[in-house]
Amino acid sequence: MKEVKRKVITVVFTVLLLSAVFIQSTHANSAQRYWSGTDSTGALLKDKNCPLVVDKELLTFDVQEFPKNYYNSSEEFLAYTGKVTAEYTFRNPADYTVTATLVFPFGNLPHYGEYIYDSPTDKYIAVSDAEKYGVKVNGEPIDVAVHHTLKGRGTPFSLDEDMPKLTDGYIADSFFRPDLPVWVQHYSVEGVGAESQAATAAFVLREEPSKTRVLWEEKSGIATLKDGIRISGWTKTGDTLTVYIFGEPPKDGIAWSLYENGACKKKIDGNITLKYSEQMTFRDFAFREYDNSSGISESDWYNAQVAFLNAGSEEWRRGGIYTEKSAFSLMRWYEYTLSLEPGQTLTNTVTAPLYPAIDAGYTPSIYTYTYLLSPAKTWVQFGELKIVVNTPYYMIENSQGGFSETENGYELTLPGLPEKELTFTLSESEHPRSPKLSIPFNPVFLPAGFVGFVLIGGGVIAVVLIIKRKKSRGKEATLKKRSKPDLRQSSASRVSGAFSSDGGFRNTRRPFGGILL
Repeated sequence: MKEVKRKVITVVFTVLLLSAVFIQSTHANSAQRYWSGTDSTGALLKDKNCPLVVDKELLTFDVQEFPKNYYNSSEEFLAYTGKVTAEYTFRNPADYTVTATLVFPFGNLPHYGEYIYDSPTDKYIAVSDAEKYGVKVNGEPIDVAVHHTLKGRGTPFSLDEDMPKLTDGYIADSFFRPDLPVWVQHYSVEGVGAESQAATAAFVLREEPSKTRVLWEEKSGIATLKDGIRISGWTKTGDTLTVYIFGEPPKDGIAWSLYENGACKKKIDGNITLKYSEQMTFRDFAFREYDNSSGISESDWYNAQVAFLNAGSEEWRRGGIYTEKSAFSLMRWYEYTLSLEPGQTLTNTVTAPLYPAIDAGYTPSIYTYTYLLSPAKTWVQFGELKIVVNTPYYMIENSQGGFSETENGYELTLPGLPEKELTFTLSESEHPRSPKLSIPFNPVFLPAGFVGFVLIGGGVIAVVLIIKRKKSRGKEATLKKRSKPDLRQSSASRVSGAFSSDGGFRNTRRPFGGILL
């Protein structure tokens, strides 16, 4: 009897422990763990076939503080001091004067600096940090222009994709142009029953994309049909649906239908009627949300809008523009000009903000810095590269190896450009504790946890019942043996079960960042 009680108590304790672990795991992972940073890279020639060479480069990372994963004001964010300085020694080996235009991309704003809450306006604002640092020649500041180009969040820098986006003036596009007519139509939704919780409005577009493109910003999906595309979105009574038509209006107009849900199979009652329409130019459309105080030039803003709409148009190629603003941001560039006489050598220094990726899953948090070295291979010649990391923190990982400790941090000298990009990770501890395997918080896990608890609890009850039954059968067998000593009786029982759960690790090496359009 004592042994039975002990087994039951053990099983019950195990169930309670598993339940506590499950609940703790889900709640522990409900908080955000990862904040993306910004990849940096060096100075690049905007002009092709330039003879300038790099005799040497001193690349200095100043990390006296780690960034916060949240900032209360733009002033607080701009006070952050992390920076990278690239000091180049350029030489002109040609027998003629060389004037070259250089660009220095310093990425998007980081995840934790994209939007800062502004209490006076009760809004989230984009912060401009491009004016914090700048460019010098032989120790003296020079004029520099700051450019912005469209960049997909989480995508690495690409010479082939990003450099062509740097253009002087308004970009020439095969479809979008400043004077392109844009028809804006506003529709009202009425008569949709309250029971239609997933009601969906949709229309079919069958126009030639070279003449007509249509944008419905509130859409939730686009489906490719045999003779066109269907653009759809959730709706309800009282909604106003706004559709932008670029170029020529559809021959038969916009013909709406209402469906039970996003599958667009079963139609439901209701009406979508045109409230009013207006006309504007594409330039008017492009500058709807432009802020003169943003530090972004009008041409850069316009060009980013064109790139943004083309990205959505090219995906479908049927006239419907599918846009996701959260997938894109603006990348920042310094642009400046250098002039070197025959045989002249000068020192060019570029300083830019430095934003690491933050992984708060470690204790203490770890901060990973990424600097792309491969674009520098476009120079005709590149000599010695010295990397200095001035920091009071521990370097727990790096992509190059060979860093030596110094009084102020770490340094590494290379005879030329390495094959790998430069990454290194810093932390307040030399050995930060890695995240434990746990179940990420998700509402889906709540019913799953309940089911698991029921299954385990049911298993406990089953075990108790089986034990009690075995005990009862044991007593019965004893009585039978006493009445029929020559009768042998055997019995066997087996209980089997399994409990399994899958947990997932989050990737700790994910670059992202930006300013939302």
